[in-house]
Amino acid sequence: MKTTLIYVCSKCDAQSPKWSGRCLSCGSWGTVGKDPIVPDVPSSQTSHVPHAPGKTETFDALNTASTQRLMPTLFEALDTVLGGGLVHGSATLIAGEPGMGKSTLLSQVALAMATKGQKILFITGEESPAQIHLRLSRLSNNVPGQLSYLDDTRVEIIAATIEAEKPDLAIVDSIQSLTTEQASGEAGNVSQVKACAALLTQTAKKTGVPIILVGQVTKDGDIAGPRILEHVVDTVLSLEGDKLHRFRVLRAIKHRFGSTDETALLDMNESGLKIIVDPSQALLDSRAMTAAGSAVGCVLEGRRPLLVELQALVTAAGYSAPVRKANGFDASRLNMLLAVLTRHAGIQVYDKDVFANAAGGLSVRDPGADLALAAAIASAVRNKPIDPKTAFFGEIGLTGELRPVALPELRIKEIIRMGFKTIVCPPLKNLPTNNGVEIIQCKTVKEALG
Repeated sequence: MKTTLIYVCSKCDAQSPKWSGRCLSCGSWGTVGKDPIVPDVPSSQTSHVPHAPGKTETFDALNTASTQRLMPTLFEALDTVLGGGLVHGSATLIAGEPGMGKSTLLSQVALAMATKGQKILFITGEESPAQIHLRLSRLSNNVPGQLSYLDDTRVEIIAATIEAEKPDLAIVDSIQSLTTEQASGEAGNVSQVKACAALLTQTAKKTGVPIILVGQVTKDGDIAGPRILEHVVDTVLSLEGDKLHRFRVLRAIKHRFGSTDETALLDMNESGLKIIVDPSQALLDSRAMTAAGSAVGCVLEGRRPLLVELQALVTAAGYSAPVRKANGFDASRLNMLLAVLTRHAGIQVYDKDVFANAAGGLSVRDPGADLALAAAIASAVRNKPIDPKTAFFGEIGLTGELRPVALPELRIKEIIRMGFKTIVCPPLKNLPTNNGVEIIQCKTVKEALG
């Protein structure tokens, strides 16, 4: 039978009959690799293959009792993001950069569940059992007997063990370390990752055992695989943050069984990851109260409002081209805001270096942070501190107008809870009353910074 060698890009899954150093579809370098040899089956053999018709049934006769959640993980942050716990027979992927605390988080989950008498199976792929035992011993004085491990990277053996043992939870660390006989190549390539994830997902559905997979993140920030894993599994969780800071954000990117609006802020220390009950208070603990270039903005992480200190440093560029650097904030968004401030607010920064930072190591994606960052830049340029009891939120358009943002009521409620007395924001349709704060509604950024 004739065979064809196909080359697949690990970035965008584009296929090519020949290898090239750069993917012709997405333009990425070094991402094109070999896929398994696929036999070419003549169309005459595939178009007339006889098959018996399948049996159809009605949905109202379907027994869904076995698919009902919830199995709480007994780790508050994870249960919050998952909407209460794991669904029986589900496959969950937790991804993040090295050093974010993925293995630590899952070790804490395993210890908590095993302490309550549930049977946990830990599949050791990247680390040896001795290394995992050292982490477990660091996190707990007593490692329960209900916590067992399987030191094997062959996915067929792993699937057979899960079917035989029927644990309450199986943890695979990591999916990139597994191999299967159904795909060629070494562990971690596209074919191996796809085949291993598919087999483990089928095992979860067949046995009803929830499986958590650990997935690594590439240097471009994508889940290694790349997005093949995200399509195969039921739930995708992301653990994000700066390795040099203590805070981590756990959020759901995909969740077939519930909402992706919930997030959890975690504190990373020697004793593991702990959920922060009051994230806004933790993020504002060390802020500069009377320094120029600092402003407090209210941003959303899912449906949770957080107060974050946004900082700006503006200095003369000298004889070189001006430098614009952003930490925890999109650099292109910073350049757009600087252009708007120069054109529509009279804040001249075209000959100055501008550095922006979101304090605490968080990555701010909410456009509602635009006004707070603009206020911090204006404060730095004018060398005039902002009233420490003033908070900002609002999106800035290219014409200098302030645009409404999502869930302003939640933002205002959080600002009031934190003791702020003045709020600067876009015009609101339903203005809260009798709240003890002054709400300044502005139509333009120039008016807001005036």
